[in-house]
Amino acid sequence: MKQACILANGQFPSRAELLQILKSAPLIVCCDGAYLKLLDSNLLGQSNKPQVHVVGDGDSLAERRTTPWAELHFVEGYTDQECNDLTKSVRYAMTLGVEEVVILGATGLREDHTLGNVSLLAEYARMTTAGGAPLKVTMLTDYGRFLPLLSDGEARYCFGSFTRQQVSLFCLDPRIILSVSGLRYPIEHRCLHSWWEGSLNEALGERFEVVLESPGALLLYQTHDAKE
Repeated sequence: MKQACILANGQFPSRAELLQILKSAPLIVCCDGAYLKLLDSNLLGQSNKPQVHVVGDGDSLAERRTTPWAELHFVEGYTDQECNDLTKSVRYAMTLGVEEVVILGATGLREDHTLGNVSLLAEYARMTTAGGAPLKVTMLTDYGRFLPLLSDGEARYCFGSFTRQQVSLFCLDPRIILSVSGLRYPIEHRCLHSWWEGSLNEALGERFEVVLESPGALLLYQTHDAKE
């Protein structure tokens, strides 16, 4: 499965596992000024020479520095102001045959950018790859991961976990009915009308289950570490 790492122009990752994803990625798509942050990180070198594509309208890219360790592609034509640079980058990655995207650097700094980027995950998960399958998408931060969960009528998801992992559920459609088991505060056949209602839950063990009992979209958040 062809995978791309998309680096947004928010807070640059500092967690070791996330930096390793960047270091090992064969294909990186940078949202505009995130390219300069990647250069300044000194993460990449001759031993791992990725393709680096830069997408955006150039408003954050003060200069276009070249580098000997990457195959650079400055992408022209992605100037649609009806979508943000993250969406442009996801769409562009799909033109390269990508079937899975891991998004880094999409949170932190401005809160409006964070909310906008996180809310778009369900839209990305509805995109169809060249092979006809749904696009697989994950957003990783220094603290946890966001996953979009979709249902056309009823869908059941099982997730690996660990004791005291913090888990939050955010319904993008307040009409969706869901049930959740394996968490400290179970949910049974109910709607979550506000984002806070499904937040700050906690895993009890090695797995938990989320069942979407009606059509809609939900965002799942899991922390990397257990609550102390």
